[in-house]
Amino acid sequence: MKKISKDLWSLFWTQFFGALNDNVFKNALIILITYQGVSLMGINSNALVALSGGVFIAPFFFLSATSGQIADRFEKTMLVKIIKKFEILIVLLAIWGLYQKNYPLLLLVLFLFGLHSTFFGPLKYSLIPNYTKTDNLVFSNALISSGTFIAILVGTILGGMAASDQKNLWALKFLLVLFATLGLMFANRLTPLNTETNEDVVLQSTKVDWNFWTSTRDILKLVFKNSMVGILIIGLSWFWFLGAGLLSLLPLLSKNIFHANENVATMMLFTFTLGMGAGPFVLERLTKGKVFRAFIPLSLIAMSFFVFDISLVINLISRQSSVLSILSSMTGTIGIDNFFQLKMSHRIIVDLFFLSFFGGIFTVPQFAELQRITSSQELSRIIAGNNIINALAMVSVSVMIMIFHQMGFNLSVIFGVLGVCNMVMSIVLIFYYRQEFNKFWRF
Repeated sequence: MKKISKDLWSLFWTQFFGALNDNVFKNALIILITYQGVSLMGINSNALVALSGGVFIAPFFFLSATSGQIADRFEKTMLVKIIKKFEILIVLLAIWGLYQKNYPLLLLVLFLFGLHSTFFGPLKYSLIPNYTKTDNLVFSNALISSGTFIAILVGTILGGMAASDQKNLWALKFLLVLFATLGLMFANRLTPLNTETNEDVVLQSTKVDWNFWTSTRDILKLVFKNSMVGILIIGLSWFWFLGAGLLSLLPLLSKNIFHANENVATMMLFTFTLGMGAGPFVLERLTKGKVFRAFIPLSLIAMSFFVFDISLVINLISRQSSVLSILSSMTGTIGIDNFFQLKMSHRIIVDLFFLSFFGGIFTVPQFAELQRITSSQELSRIIAGNNIINALAMVSVSVMIMIFHQMGFNLSVIFGVLGVCNMVMSIVLIFYYRQEFNKFWRF
């Protein structure tokens, strides 16, 4: 068992409770919008779910460059503490919005949670080397990343459960306050960095450009200066394009296809997140920590298979829609017990698990390579650049799916389109990694 410093544990819990709060609120809001049929300014609830994903991720696109520069310019633990205090204010605004059932205000809160994460992300990764030894970096990064997966998993469950009691939402309000307070408590335990070292002097020479266009341009130039860094970030961003799109569709899959309640929607989100957490650990065991780039396009092909199967399952379920309607009219909505009595229920759960399982395998070798080939002096800004392109990908898929909903496309067609796009990307990556791909087969 590797020794973990007190500061690294404090950083772990700081980011854990921040990610937990993000996901509790985000998933609760999606459930509320879906099951209360909320519509705003002519946007129906289906499209509004997709829009919510774009609202959360928009700050990553517009402010990641600035956040990376700030992370390299000022003392990092001071910034973390300021950000966690800002989270307390966000939570208070969320409570007021929930009390008033003011959904425009709640969408603003979702944007502010995204803003909170935008500024915390580069700080998190640039603090790790200061709180651990060089030969312990891989393990330390794995620890922090695993905390994010666990937070997503737990936040998905708690958000769905807290939103199921739609009358007063006291559980949701309590959890938001609790997690924000715990995050601030652990942030206050972080040891300030020694700003007299040569490296910190170099980093503090970084200028903060508040102009969105020029700061983003400079960060993206840095990202694509190295072609390998560029293709790795494109691959990572593609995963977030596909993942964000799929996650926005799962509550609709539960409600509109299976006529199921919020607990089934939460279970689907849980299954998807569980696969994401399991994939990287299985890959680590299989490869013993080595990076095989051939796994990148291979895992993407596997993901396409399960996306297409979900599309097929939706078509098959539509043939028994009358049976589902009768069952839901008798029971109100279909719960977890009744859900597993349906023919295609086990198949859809297996599809969701292995889709995200191979998604985890897809991301791990790319992120490991990105950390290995990037210098520590540029890592915060490279991560910020990655966040910008990730955000662009997620906003793009949110807009695309929102347009599909407004045009009346059914879920089977939308899943099919995502599957075709994924196959095209896998072909692109096979071509780029063709040398590594050929070595893998010879091996």
